[in-house]
Amino acid sequence: MKNYLNYLFSLESKGIKLGLERTEKLFHFCQNPQKNFPSIQVIGTNGKGSTSAMIANILKTANYKVGLYTSPHLTKINERIRINGIAIQDDDIIEFITQYKDCINTLNVSFFEVITAIAVWYFSKNNIDIAILETGLGGRLDSVTACDSNTLVCTSISKDHQHILGDTIEKIAYEKICALKSNMTCISTNHHQSIKTIFDDYAASMGVQIHYVNKNQKTKHIRLNGRHQLENESLAIQTIKSLNNFNITKTQIKDGLSAVLWPARIQKIDNHPNVYFDVAHNSASFLSLCNFANSLDGPKILILALQKNKNINDVINNIEDIFDKIIITQTNVRNYYPPAELSALFTKINKKIILNPQKAIQSYKSFSLNTNIIIAGSHYLGPLISREFKISFDNI
Repeated sequence: MKNYLNYLFSLESKGIKLGLERTEKLFHFCQNPQKNFPSIQVIGTNGKGSTSAMIANILKTANYKVGLYTSPHLTKINERIRINGIAIQDDDIIEFITQYKDCINTLNVSFFEVITAIAVWYFSKNNIDIAILETGLGGRLDSVTACDSNTLVCTSISKDHQHILGDTIEKIAYEKICALKSNMTCISTNHHQSIKTIFDDYAASMGVQIHYVNKNQKTKHIRLNGRHQLENESLAIQTIKSLNNFNITKTQIKDGLSAVLWPARIQKIDNHPNVYFDVAHNSASFLSLCNFANSLDGPKILILALQKNKNINDVINNIEDIFDKIIITQTNVRNYYPPAELSALFTKINKKIILNPQKAIQSYKSFSLNTNIIIAGSHYLGPLISREFKISFDNI
């Protein structure tokens, strides 16, 4: 398997390739597996993975066979492709690469384009009833958009990947909503008016009306931490209700939501002291994390590592107001944020730099049992978390 993984990850050197043409050609060589099942495409900035997991788990609870495609992974690439929560096996990845390697090389496709093709091929091979497909980047030119889904779901939108998607929230919103096609049902969280104007104008050009969903303040079936998950829950419920040809009861919706597990989203991973892991990496997700941390009793410590292209300047004050201390480290993955530079952003808080990320994480052991430690900033911390706390992120 190692050789096949090395081959897959070697495709990352090609960088991000925007556009649908290569994916469409790769699908064609695979006999267009994406046409063999209905699917839901999920776009947005924050909450895509959580919302996708909620929708998938409701459908699974209703006894449907559900494919779930998400990104990125925490420890193993297999996590990105699941059927009823169970990750794809190595043998299936090997089978796809063996069968289509020449095509992959000829088309010069990117890593993400290949993983998307593996996902839909695997789902088709296993005769799923429906797939939930998380968009990787944007929407207009993301390979998931080539899957021609029946339903488009949009989570909250904020600034992220500005170097690719645009430097304003309106430009980012446009890139997202351009995944919408004329034959799609569209369910969206209720955005600010500037975003809704962009959405509605584009939807009108497609002859589609967007159904906006307000956050349900009364009911929270999910056990995921954070008030922001209420918005994702409301979106998941409305998406389920919009599906044709799927028979799902209110009890199955409630049971499906209450059983959702979505790793690394303010996930509690230890109790003595309290340790949480969260992949917040932009201002909006850190604001949600700060709101959660503010609800906790006892001292609050943040262990932080970021990638260089991530911007959390807008929430520096929030972090400094809520946390008692910050331990700054690094992911040691390409393009990481140098700890000295990251540390310079914080001027009003007790802080410490620990260059070795494993040692930074292990520092949780030095705090009293009533302390709350939140490890955050990157999916790339996943392998270290898995090793230190002896937990697996494979199956959900």
